[in-house]
Amino acid sequence: MELIVAEIISFFIVAAILIEHRRSQKDSKHPKQDSITSVAFSYLFYLGISIIVHLSMRGYLTLFPWFSRVATLIHMLAIPTYILFWMRAIERRLLHQRTARILERVQVSILTLAAIVTFTDLAFNRLFIFSDAGRFIEGPGLLYMHLLSSLFILIQVISLFSRWRQIPSYIRILFLFSSLFLLLSLIFFQWFRQPYLLGLSSTFMLLLSYLVWQRRELTLDLLTRIPNYTAYYEHLKHIVHTRHETTILMLDIENFRLINERYGNSYGDRFLQLFAAKLSTFTTLGSVYRLFGNRFALILPRQTHNGVVRIVQGIRAITNEGFIIEDVPIVCHINIAIVETPLKTNTLEEIADSLDFTMVKIKERRRVSVIIFNQKLIPLRQRKLDILSVLRKAVRDESMVKVHYQPIIDMQDHHIIAAEALMRIEDERLGMISPGEFIPAAEMAGLISPLTEIIIRKVCTLLKTHEQQTSHLSHISINISADDLNSSEFAHRILDVIEQTRVDARKLSFEVTESVLLSPSDSVQKNWNAFSERGIHFLLDDFGTGYSNLETLVSKPFDFVKLDRSVVSNATNNYELLVLIAGMLKYLGKSMVAEGVETEEQLQMVKGQGIQFVQGYYFSKPVPEAQLLAWLSGNLRINPKV
Repeated sequence: MELIVAEIISFFIVAAILIEHRRSQKDSKHPKQDSITSVAFSYLFYLGISIIVHLSMRGYLTLFPWFSRVATLIHMLAIPTYILFWMRAIERRLLHQRTARILERVQVSILTLAAIVTFTDLAFNRLFIFSDAGRFIEGPGLLYMHLLSSLFILIQVISLFSRWRQIPSYIRILFLFSSLFLLLSLIFFQWFRQPYLLGLSSTFMLLLSYLVWQRRELTLDLLTRIPNYTAYYEHLKHIVHTRHETTILMLDIENFRLINERYGNSYGDRFLQLFAAKLSTFTTLGSVYRLFGNRFALILPRQTHNGVVRIVQGIRAITNEGFIIEDVPIVCHINIAIVETPLKTNTLEEIADSLDFTMVKIKERRRVSVIIFNQKLIPLRQRKLDILSVLRKAVRDESMVKVHYQPIIDMQDHHIIAAEALMRIEDERLGMISPGEFIPAAEMAGLISPLTEIIIRKVCTLLKTHEQQTSHLSHISINISADDLNSSEFAHRILDVIEQTRVDARKLSFEVTESVLLSPSDSVQKNWNAFSERGIHFLLDDFGTGYSNLETLVSKPFDFVKLDRSVVSNATNNYELLVLIAGMLKYLGKSMVAEGVETEEQLQMVKGQGIQFVQGYYFSKPVPEAQLLAWLSGNLRINPKV
């Protein structure tokens, strides 16, 4: 009777696990049949038949003799069937899809053959000998069923050891422990003719598997339902620990925010789901992860050069094909950073830094969308790390932040009418670091705002300390980022700096690019108004590149529009772009500054279009504060460097 009670309790426990599991799947909005479901159903079937057979054997349930025989044979077959479902679920996770499918067909064929032989034996009574009442008495049939079940377990154990180094340690322990526990249960079943241990161990292992499944759910991205950054980080730790040879690809969807801005967040979310689904086709080779936002990763066994080329081509084929979302075709461009492990020190930090560094190099080069990290990039990566260290130090020690000023010249008399403040970082060991090096690093490390605050404070101090010399300037302009303009905290800090230095805020200008205004928000407008009320001017920077449009010019009262150097230097098309843009801005009544003027030819073309102000190496490169003050103390005129 104790056996029946244990089986009934196990039945309800497994049923509860199955119900809760199914409910969790429905709540996730991605319901699908999985290993927990199939194993639980097969085990419930085994327990249901076991309860009926054992109630009949104890005399609590009367069955027709023929029905009792059939039920007993089904009970016998339920053991290898249930174990096959369990082992097959593990093999699917361990082996490549094609190998697992072939092995599954072989095992199902063996089980089918065993079922045919078992039910055929009803006519011969050689494997299973029954009493007249239909109760099982003896026969080698039960041993054969246990041997068949043990075979399925051993196949799974061999599969486990074949992939031992490629799977996390906790998964190894779970799979090995469950297999050995089931094998031991079958031995005790055969030896003592009591399935106590099999029932209890199976229930316990199912409960443990469910808890592992729940743990896995925490490592799935809620939107795309592929593993998230937590799972990716765990995999990297395993790679570092085992020194496993892998090829890691980091994928970045370029300008993804434009999809959200143009079509809405719902389209962006759907795009990410479709992209993740397409990317998941590579799971036969390795693992796919969504790290955050528009960034994904693939971790594969070490690939040959040709293998990497095929994978990159496959990813590009996905993006080139694009996606159709509610009849709207959407395409994207993918940047791919590739790192092969193990690296030199083989630490998590080294792998992560190498991937991030390689992605930054891709974005710096623009035209190159795929870079494989190699030994040549190691010194460059080390310099980037050194620069990050210097930046963190510079935030604490403002003396390391130097301000250079590039004058803005009036074309009529070559006098200085304004200047642009440009940041430089000086370090005892690295020397003077250019903005092209430290600005991307500062943006990635979240240091751009404190550095911008420092340069604004230094400019305010210059304007206040040297009021007489700087009185001839209409303004000194400073570049601010989208994050700065969108931050109310940043706005408060800058207004506090202006208050503390008691500078005339009308002498300050902020240069912003159109990308800052592509997604206007209440905070951007609020900060814009707060700065404008204090007299701070705004300049539209880099006009003629990216997303230049008339709406930006009309909707925001810019004091100056700065033409990008690419427009000014467009000699290959006879300066047609310069002529077109300058004519449009003159029609709108906008004051213009031509950036990047370096030659007499460019100067004459700019002058011919009626552009009044220029900035560039033709007159002066960015100079230290002392040089600017020397000019301002003189006659304000700068002669061209011919």
